Amino acid sequence: MFIDVENASKSFGPLIVLKDFSCTIASGRVTALVGPSGSGKSTLLAAMAGFQRLDSGTIRYRHPNGTTDLPNAQRIAWVPQGANSLGARSALDNVLLSALASGRDLTSAREIAHAQLQKVGLGDKAHVLARHLSGGELQRVGFARALAAEKPIIFADEPTSSLDAANTFQIAELLLSLREIASIVVATHDPILVEAAQDVVQVRREHGAVSA
Repeated sequence: MFIDVENASKSFGPLIVLKDFSCTIASGRVTALVGPSGSGKSTLLAAMAGFQRLDSGTIRYRHPNGTTDLPNAQRIAWVPQGANSLGARSALDNVLLSALASGRDLTSAREIAHAQLQKVGLGDKAHVLARHLSGGELQRVGFARALAAEKPIIFADEPTSSLDAANTFQIAELLLSLREIASIVVATHDPILVEAAQDVVQVRREHGAVSA
């Protein structure tokens, strides 16, 4: 499905975060929402996910059959900045919880969690406590957790903000490897992720303009 954003505007008090912003996010690709801190890219990502209401404008999901509907948080898997893992639980447990939340029974959820950790290159870390993992590994646990939710769209908010270049390259490669499984949209100002993305949408609060 495609995501159509039309004339999106959002303010927090006197601060204008988005103003008459429009873009289209293509299906089955890795798209980077790019802009400096405060440009509105994280707000736009949250609005597309259904977590944030716009002041004006519309966001619609366009399906292959031509029908459209509004943002729905149940449709997307969210990878937050810092991954938000449970430090006292294993990598497997962190991913298992996502599969269970999507309605899987314990046996199938465990199988899914193992498979997704393998997919992000952490199969050998399944039983390591999250607090003993590196920052890059934790971020990959976050993506494994998103995959275990079995959603068609993954949104990631600044997933490499605290990572060094080597780990950022790993995340960039991971994103490209996952694009056949889900559409991926990343809010970032990291040049490595921008270079890896298939589509780039410039988010500039002051202009409300788009280039892709």
